[in-house]
Amino acid sequence: MQVDVYPTDAEAFEAAAALVATHLRASGARPTIALAGGRGGRGVLVALAVRSDVPWDRVAWFWGDERCVPADDPRSNVRVARDSLFIPRGVTAAAIHPPPVGLGDPERIAAAYAETLAAELSPGPAPVFDLVLLGVGTNGHTASLMPGSRALHVAAPVAAVPVEEVSDEPRVARITVTPAVLQAARQVIVTVTGAAKARVVARVLAGPLDPDRVPAQLVRPAERVAWVMDRAAAEELLRDARPAPDQ
Repeated sequence: MQVDVYPTDAEAFEAAAALVATHLRASGARPTIALAGGRGGRGVLVALAVRSDVPWDRVAWFWGDERCVPADDPRSNVRVARDSLFIPRGVTAAAIHPPPVGLGDPERIAAAYAETLAAELSPGPAPVFDLVLLGVGTNGHTASLMPGSRALHVAAPVAAVPVEEVSDEPRVARITVTPAVLQAARQVIVTVTGAAKARVVARVLAGPLDPDRVPAQLVRPAERVAWVMDRAAAEELLRDARPAPDQ
């Protein structure tokens, strides 16, 4: 089990980026990675962009989820990665495999991206990523697997998430990899920062196991799942773990 806590969010992002670099270097001739969105996802990408120990010419880049908005929309996870990582590092278009949001309909986007993953990734009962990056929402979601979402029980590797199931901002339809993909990944890194996440972190890591209501519990720390947090996000977890003072 790996849960690492750092004093600041910047240090957490740098530590997560170092883990990413280590796993990519160890992942063979064509490492495959699924990127995360949100503030934490961007923080890791910014920290990764300045590293010289990433095999930049070998990595194949994918996404664990995406908002169904145009690729140049500020809410797009693909745009965030492009601006934060791909342009600064000169990553070639041939190495980037974004969800085809231009199809418009979330169901069509999900089906097409499932075909992409099947064609590009190691085969298995579910497509196998070398590395999946994730964050956690204040409602306990990870990727775009929302509490109570039908996507939690979809057999396909990618599912559509209708806007009615999205409670966190931005409230737009999304596509997401499904639990089978998270469970098949060779390594998962979950990065969480900020005091606003403290309650949900404690619920995910120390609360009763109920991934239908708290989907991030699908990636509780394990041999292949590392959690990286700042102290603010870990505060309730650390407080609950402290021994009670002597009476």
